[in-house]
Amino acid sequence: MFKFAFKNMAIKKAKIVLIVISIVISACVGILAYNISEQVDSGFKTTAAYYDIIIGPSGSSTQLAMNTMFFTDKPLGTISYEYVEQLQKDTRVNKVVPFTMGDSYNGAKIVGTTADFLEGKELREGVMYSEKFECVIGSAVAEKYSLSLGSTLVTSHGLTEGGHAHEGNPLTVVGILDETKTAYDNVIFTPCETVWATHSHSDVESEEAQEVLDDEHGETADEHTHTDEDAHSHQESSDTREEHGEVCAILVKSKSFNAYSQLSAEYGENSKLLVINPSEVLREVLENVDMSTQIVYILCIIILIMNIFIISVITLLNMYDSKKEIALMRLIGIGMNKINFVYIIQNGIIGFISTILAFICSRICLALMGGYVASMGIVLDTAKIYPLEIAIMAVVFVISVLPTVVCTLNMSKKDGINE
Repeated sequence: MFKFAFKNMAIKKAKIVLIVISIVISACVGILAYNISEQVDSGFKTTAAYYDIIIGPSGSSTQLAMNTMFFTDKPLGTISYEYVEQLQKDTRVNKVVPFTMGDSYNGAKIVGTTADFLEGKELREGVMYSEKFECVIGSAVAEKYSLSLGSTLVTSHGLTEGGHAHEGNPLTVVGILDETKTAYDNVIFTPCETVWATHSHSDVESEEAQEVLDDEHGETADEHTHTDEDAHSHQESSDTREEHGEVCAILVKSKSFNAYSQLSAEYGENSKLLVINPSEVLREVLENVDMSTQIVYILCIIILIMNIFIISVITLLNMYDSKKEIALMRLIGIGMNKINFVYIIQNGIIGFISTILAFICSRICLALMGGYVASMGIVLDTAKIYPLEIAIMAVVFVISVLPTVVCTLNMSKKDGINE
């Protein structure tokens, strides 16, 4: 039976290929849609669950949440570090974490924050940073740029490649995070003081460079001679800026719902500030994702219906083309049940191979998409398999075999195909 089924499939390659392609496309789209939506939903909920308040400059709520939770987009701006100090003294607060961003290393974003921001994240090797210009890097950053403990990173201004290089203030890798399958894998973490020091030193360097440029254009030497007092003044200015640097956002974990409500109301009254609940903002984002997913599911259903039609037509054509073979088998005494079983086996093999290929294609697509969506703060785990994905494959397999079963049962009732 199986031998005859394979021979029959080899004779009709073109039709078989058409069936396989249609099944693979529909199953792959369905598996991808579900897998991605589940991973995005899970990632959003897990990330947003820890902090109940994020405070930043006035602007877009979504941009503030995505920037601080998933390191995407640009920061809205900066706010004074005094707000951090106020919240740290507030008895209604459990945890306060400053967050700042503005530099990068070959495109990998650098986040200035405290070690508390990485609470719950395991270190694969090394230790957590404790000093200025030390950093802990994500596993993907370490792998992509072949970095190890002790490596030095020359960062650049801006969140993309091509910015002004901070050659005088390299970072030293003291720790590497274990793989988290989240946006943390693609980021470099360092104390806020590193960011402030880097920028304040850059400002001083820029001022000095401008003074040299002015000298070259004929400014008097007396106006721009750097005395020891001037140098000391620059240093004081630099130290002041480091001590009182600004932050892009503040992540807050309050002690209770009442504390959350009071803090949100108090800081929300400040027109210069934006106060959000990350879970609420990300829930709105997920609603849009869910809507897109539903559209994909509808397209999937349409494709599956088309598959049923295509497979039914091709099955009928196969039966019609094979009517002489069937008549010959009937003539030598082979019953219709056995003949029908051959065609059911044939389409069963086609359905099984197609669903396996669809699953493989979905993993390949996840891997190819991973690099692109990582820049958006979303990390896709190709090894993540959900039970419903297996259910989708089973449904597609049944749909691929169903038309053949219907056709063969109809043939049995008519007792074969007559010439």
